[in-house]
Amino acid sequence: MNAHTRTAHGRNFGANADLYEAVRPGYPAEALPVVLGQEDSVRPLRVLDLGAGTGKLTRALMADPGVAEVQAVDPDASLLALNPAPRAVGTAEDIPFPADSFDLVTVAQAWHWVDEARAAEEIARVLVPGGRLAILVNQLDVRVDWVLRLSRIMHAGDVYRPAWRPALGPAFGSVRPHEVPFVQEVTVDDVVALAATRSYWLRSDERIRARVESNLRGYFAEEHVVPPGETFDLPYLSLVHTAQTV
Repeated sequence: MNAHTRTAHGRNFGANADLYEAVRPGYPAEALPVVLGQEDSVRPLRVLDLGAGTGKLTRALMADPGVAEVQAVDPDASLLALNPAPRAVGTAEDIPFPADSFDLVTVAQAWHWVDEARAAEEIARVLVPGGRLAILVNQLDVRVDWVLRLSRIMHAGDVYRPAWRPALGPAFGSVRPHEVPFVQEVTVDDVVALAATRSYWLRSDERIRARVESNLRGYFAEEHVVPPGETFDLPYLSLVHTAQTV
């Protein structure tokens, strides 16, 4: 996928903003101390939540006593309309704030949409010297066999291998990886709705969408059996990669 196509797909989510907010999982509480680097913090943090969307991570940041302020930036104004923080339309490659504005920049569920080299350089610009970047990815825990099968039916292509690291270039020091497993309690209808928030679904026609929904419902009726309306735990991994400017 070329950069232009990737960027276009990454801006499709606003049409389903309410559904995205309802069915996408938030971030586990255990991940927040890793994000904030609380052992390193000597003052309340000024935080930029980049690619903030509807505020899945923003709300947790705003509620933390170690955070002084949060600014939300996203290219999609429709998603930002649901975000509770002060907000501005912008991208990782063109952040609408001056240099040295933030102690921490977070990028949750958005790094795969950016130009890594340009984004890393721009993030370093708005961070104070020694500032911190935290990149978060919630992904289905495909180490579990039935979840791997589910991810393929959903066309959940944004699954990173354990050895993956973001390429941050010379502006940042070494990247520190962390894994936080968690579960989301869902129904089969929730999983179908979750599939409807993914880029594959959003760029597909009604015929393909109907096929994906039929395959999902068939899977839970015939293979990994879950009765209609019954809740079950859907395993996830939250991957958190942190680095500091040099």
